[in-house]
Amino acid sequence: MRMEICKNQLKCDFYGCKNLAKYSFSTKGFVRRELVFCEDCMKKMYECFSKTLVPKAVDSPFKNKRKKERV
Repeated sequence: MRMEICKNQLKCDFYGCKNLAKYSFSTKGFVRRELVFCEDCMKKMYECFSKTLVPKAVDSPFKNKRKKERV
């Protein structure tokens, strides 16, 4: 998957949006064409994703060693 800034002037792919797209999203063959989004729709989509997908902190390697020693 890859996201880039649009080189052509295209209309945003979201239904009802009449803005010009700024970003293009390509899945390299899974979808037949690139999806394009304007900046406003991209921000709204990011807000929706951030509510659902919250990144977890990476465990420190030092903590793993201490856990193994205790067992």
